Amino acid sequence: MKYIKQRFSYILKLFAILIILYTLQRLIFLFLNFPHFRNETIYDILKSLLWGIRFDLWIIIVFNSPFLLLFFSPFKVYLRKIFITLILIINSILSLFNLIDAEYYKFTLKRSTADLFNLIFTGNDVFILLPQFIKDFWYIIFFWILLNFLLWISLKKYFLHKSVEKIQSKASCYFLLVVFFVIFSAFSFIVIRGTKLRPVNLLSASLYSNSTLVPLVLNTPFSIVKTFGKQFHTYHHYFNNEKELLFNPIYQVKTNFPENSKKKINVVLIILESFSKEHIGYFNKSKKSFTPFLDSLLNESLVITHSFANARKSIESLPAILASLPALMETPYILSPFSSNKIEALPAILKKYGYKTMFFHGGTNGTMGFDVFSSMAGIEQYFGRWEYPNQQDYDGNWGIWDEPYLQYVKKELDNKNQPFFAVIYTLSSHHPYKIPEKYINVFTEGEHEILKTIAYTDYSLKQFFKQAQKSPWFKNTLFVITADHVFGSHSDFYFNLIGNYYVPIAFYCYNDTNLKGNYNIIAQHCDIAPSILDYLGLNIQIFSFGSSIWDKNKERFAINYLNGTYMLTYKGYFVEFDGEKMLGLFKFPEDSLLKNNLINSNLSVKDTLLLFTKSIIQQYDYRLINNKLIAE
Repeated sequence: MKYIKQRFSYILKLFAILIILYTLQRLIFLFLNFPHFRNETIYDILKSLLWGIRFDLWIIIVFNSPFLLLFFSPFKVYLRKIFITLILIINSILSLFNLIDAEYYKFTLKRSTADLFNLIFTGNDVFILLPQFIKDFWYIIFFWILLNFLLWISLKKYFLHKSVEKIQSKASCYFLLVVFFVIFSAFSFIVIRGTKLRPVNLLSASLYSNSTLVPLVLNTPFSIVKTFGKQFHTYHHYFNNEKELLFNPIYQVKTNFPENSKKKINVVLIILESFSKEHIGYFNKSKKSFTPFLDSLLNESLVITHSFANARKSIESLPAILASLPALMETPYILSPFSSNKIEALPAILKKYGYKTMFFHGGTNGTMGFDVFSSMAGIEQYFGRWEYPNQQDYDGNWGIWDEPYLQYVKKELDNKNQPFFAVIYTLSSHHPYKIPEKYINVFTEGEHEILKTIAYTDYSLKQFFKQAQKSPWFKNTLFVITADHVFGSHSDFYFNLIGNYYVPIAFYCYNDTNLKGNYNIIAQHCDIAPSILDYLGLNIQIFSFGSSIWDKNKERFAINYLNGTYMLTYKGYFVEFDGEKMLGLFKFPEDSLLKNNLINSNLSVKDTLLLFTKSIIQQYDYRLINNKLIAE
């Protein structure tokens, strides 16, 4: 009996040690990302931390169960050392994923999934930046070493220096071992499989917390394992009759600018890296502005009041902006099996009308799969870091500094025949937030680290426009200004599920009085392509999850997806939907901080909101899976 008690004690102690290990990692995750959860109650945060143990147990059992069971055999000391060493190695690797995600979460606002490996091996950015990451995030390595040290000390204390009880009565011991094995197996099955009809998965976390706190409940190894080698997307089938669908992605552009069709207006689409509205002075009159030039440009532009990105990552932004395809799945479209689907994006459409199409990004060729996707989208010429003539302007991390690169872009455009379509994707306002040495005393540190690079990119834009104004193509060019995504939130609104996607969208054309002032509508990245086609005077049918901002017959909306939750801004409301049921309903823009959940109120509009959300999801799933992403 002492043998059984000792082994049972071993199991409990090992479980306790590992649960404490993963709980400490979750506390580190919370500490480093607390601003993202600061609007949540202490009770909800504590509840999420406690329920997180349920997902930690999943990882502990899946990766440690062989060693847990071996504790019930009378192994010798040298075997115990091997088992303990393996437990240390395995859990140190799992811990590293959790700790890395404590920082990476700030970029994605979700736990990493299996597509993380695709992202790592897409281009060489991660390997080039690894020394910089280690330098900037040294505390992640410190936490990792510290936790591994504590784990080793605990394992050594409780398992290596304890005598092993010998079996006294083999028959009774073996019987009890069998009983315990059955109990342990049943417990493991419940933890791994769950008690619901569906196995435990990423969405299961939403049963224990709201959508904001789901990442605090989950752990990164669980998220990776649960998505590794799995089907990339599930088809949500809500309607059998297509006539019931309230949304159709086949969109007819009916131009409001027919006179522009004869002008062959150039288009320059400027995508600013991480330029949240929060960082732009134009949208924050009461704060010190770090974007004086962009502020002045927006004063001469048509600026959308409520404008949204359709994604949280750079790699997800291009399909939304160029192909009107939002990011409504866990895996970025560019990294998914659907990336080979046939699409007819904005550049490909404009090529048919005689436009020269170009993409300018100072990053190392291959970064984020931009070069591959832009080619799929109809871009004829891609200008990356390797096409840039002077590698002395390399910033040592991501690519070419914005100022010299934008001057290079201007010179290239001067040599192109009109009409042309050009995408300019800036670079410097990205971690590690460096600026050229000669500007260190010019652009001083702001309240937040990113602001000095925002100021530098703004200055680079100023120099670009200053020189571009001298070019013959400038006055015949539509400039569209937006940002790829939000990053570096610092206020309540930008930390919530709406502000997480609040980026600028503006249209500027020299001396065009139609493109002036604030336009008080909702618009999203998916609206950019149809809006450009409208402005160019083209009547054309396209595939799009958006519509022209000038189309009065279409009600405005913005759609997003994060942590298993679809989010729709539509008809003066903001909806949270987990694919099966509505989780949240808020007035927007009145309740922009999402304080008053109307989910239990008797609102007649609820059915319409839910049906419209389901219609978008079903259309997206069906057309993605069945390769129907073009207008037919």
